[in-house]
Amino acid sequence: MSAAALASCVLLGACAGYRFPGGPAAGTGTVSGQVTVAPCAPVEKADAPCQGKPAANIALIFTSSSNEQVIAQTDSAGNYAVELTAGRWSVAVKGFGRLISGPSTLTVQAGASVVANYVVDSGIRLPAPAEGTASPPSD
Repeated sequence: MSAAALASCVLLGACAGYRFPGGPAAGTGTVSGQVTVAPCAPVEKADAPCQGKPAANIALIFTSSSNEQVIAQTDSAGNYAVELTAGRWSVAVKGFGRLISGPSTLTVQAGASVVANYVVDSGIRLPAPAEGTASPPSD
């Protein structure tokens, strides 16, 4: 190998480990997305159901296969972003309903970005009348 080729390999190798300021740490990736809640009201019209509304101040808990936990908080528009080490992560909601849709596990690759949107159960319910009971009379 020529001296110029060797110098190029050494230079490129040194640059491969460089991390730009403000970028993700080596061996990490970014997970981001939006969290919405549904249903939006106790009673929804069958022909116009709510598609969800942004979930502000919801905490998503990301747990690695080695039990490391990282919490991401949503902003007022339901958006979140979190930097995680490369690997497999499970996702849960802290103290608020349950996940209705969205991936319950994610695989994060170093230097990659993953978009994961979630819908969380709002818990809004209108109790249904018990079977065999009549509706209250209307005045």
